[in-house]
This record gives sequence, structure tokens and C-alpha cells, in this order.
Amino acid sequence: MEKYSPEERHQHIIEQLRQQNKVMASDLAERLGTTEATIRRDLRHLAELGFCKRIHGGAMSFAPPSGTQQERLQRNSDEKQRLASKALSLIKENQLIFLDASSTNLILAGMLPADKQLTVVTNSPLIALCLLEQKTINTIQIGGELDPLVGGAVDNVAVQSLRRFHFDLCFLGVCAWSSSDGFIANNFQDAEFKQVAASRSSETVVLATQEKIEVAGRYPFLPSAQLGYLVCSNYNASLKDVFENLPCQVISAL
Repeated sequence: MEKYSPEERHQHIIEQLRQQNKVMASDLAERLGTTEATIRRDLRHLAELGFCKRIHGGAMSFAPPSGTQQERLQRNSDEKQRLASKALSLIKENQLIFLDASSTNLILAGMLPADKQLTVVTNSPLIALCLLEQKTINTIQIGGELDPLVGGAVDNVAVQSLRRFHFDLCFLGVCAWSSSDGFIANNFQDAEFKQVAASRSSETVVLATQEKIEVAGRYPFLPSAQLGYLVCSNYNASLKDVFENLPCQVISAL
């Protein structure tokens, strides 16, 4: 006789996905006192309902919905403040920096030091506006058609503009990261744009909130091996080995 009903198992699995984004069938079977075959059936059922994506040996959550740049700014704002504050240590004197239309990058823009004579390139009007009052920061806004959901220009005009620069640091927003696919966007054109931006930079930096770690998404644009720095909140014990083996430098913002 099963220890838990199917409904109780489903609720437990959904809660685990909310807490840690990724679950493995073997762990769930042990915790719930059932077989891996039963858990695989549960995961298949939940995937069909849209709660998760099946992966080898388990399942993972989907990337959270994007929304506009201003809407994204309201989500996890305290965590984003911590990430942006931690990332300031990467910024050096006289650097050429790219900030894409990430809500966390908008927060970072407001924290940039006024004593380092920086040049900042961005595809985001809100980030450009934020930097307008900073007299010691030279701001360049690249052109193109604005995408209201992205919060900036990511079309071919914007991509061609990127090719005129070679950045010291490139800060890219992401919708998701997974150990199998790397860094992921929810918008195809945005993914193509981010891929070019990363290719034009000596180092690429991602500031990722906890909800984006080890989740599934639509458009992978950057393998983990091509990232310089990942700034993230403290990760749970189940991801410890994954993070310790990443080729990029992981900076924890507790």
C-alpha cells in the first residue's frame, strides 16, 4: 500500500519544484516511500499539465514569465539589489561596459560608481535615462526598434550596432540557467542579440536570481563554459556539486 495518495505526491513534487526548481525521481521515491516507476509516472502526469519539464532522471521547473522591464523590476527586488551590489566589485577604472535590458542591470546602473570614468553602452532606454545624470559616465544608447517586453532594442539594427564595440565587461540578463543548456532567454530575437553581445566582450557576467537557477527555457544562447562570472544568491545543497564544477567564477550574494 502506498504511503501517500497520488494527489499528495503531486502536491509534494510541485512544492519541491517551487523550492529548488529541479527534482530527481530517485530522491523523491526515497522521500515518499514509493518506487521510481511511480514517481516517473507522477512526473509525466505533471509535465502533461504544464507544471514541469521532464529531464533524464527527473524534472525541472520552467523559467518564470518575463513581463515588461518595469514589471520585472518589482519581482525579487531585494535579491536583485544584493546581486547588483555584489557585481560592483567586478567593475574597474576606464572600462567599456555593456548593460542589456535586464531589470537587475537597471538596478546596477543606478549603483555604478562615479569615480571610475566608465563608458556604458546599453540597448535599454530606461538604463540610458538612469545614467543621464551621471556626468562622469559616458553613456551610449544603441538604436533599433524597441521591444516593449524586452525593454530595449534587439533587432538586426541593434545587433549590427554591437559589432562596433569590444567590451571589457558585458552584463546580460537571463530568463533561466540549466546545467545542461547553459543560459536561456524566453525571446528568440533577444537570445540572438545576447549571443552577439557576449561574443563582443572580454568577459561576460550574469546576475541571476534564485528562481532562474536550474530551470527550463526556450532559447539557449550561452553555454556555461563561455561565461566569466555568475553572480547569484546562495544555492541549495542539491546544486552544490553543479556549481562547484562550473567553469565560470561563481560569486555568491548572500
